[in-house]
Amino acid sequence: MSEMRIRAMRWRADLRHSARHPWARGGLRACALGAALLAASLAAWWPAQRGNAALETEIAAKRRTLSQTRQAQELVGAYAKAAKEVALLERKLEHAATQAQLVESFARLAARHGVKVVGETYDEGRSAAAQTGLSAELSVQGAYPALRDFLRELSALPTWSEVQEVRLETARESGLQKGRIRIMTYRPGPERRSS
Repeated sequence: MSEMRIRAMRWRADLRHSARHPWARGGLRACALGAALLAASLAAWWPAQRGNAALETEIAAKRRTLSQTRQAQELVGAYAKAAKEVALLERKLEHAATQAQLVESFARLAARHGVKVVGETYDEGRSAAAQTGLSAELSVQGAYPALRDFLRELSALPTWSEVQEVRLETARESGLQKGRIRIMTYRPGPERRSS
């Protein structure tokens, strides 16, 4: 016999002899019981884990759907708001206010907010374009909150009037704000006014 075969036989004989010892038998039983418990817990855990993973996937899909629905609703809301604002802007651009009407509108708005218009100059832009502009420079005086409200309400006028520049300084003697406001008002061009 070869030496390797002899070693294998000795190893098996030692193993059989060790297996007869009471502690070795107790250890083998404990290992077998542990393996059985591990197999049972794995059999109970595996389906629960798969169910949990499926549930997490379903929750993630529902979250994505909810997020996409929310984004779509926000987009629809933004589109509706933009459509209203475009219609309002088109009406404002079609409004052919004369210089006298603008002077009256600015004076009424200033009086409503307690702003005094000290002086005003107007310069009409001559253009054959679809929109022409009337530049107004107002010298104003009033309390800062009144001036702020006056500027904010310019967008409520029936014309498209846009503030181009505001320069304010505090008057030392009265504590009021004095300043110059440059406003550009867009109106229909000559060919659109005649039609």
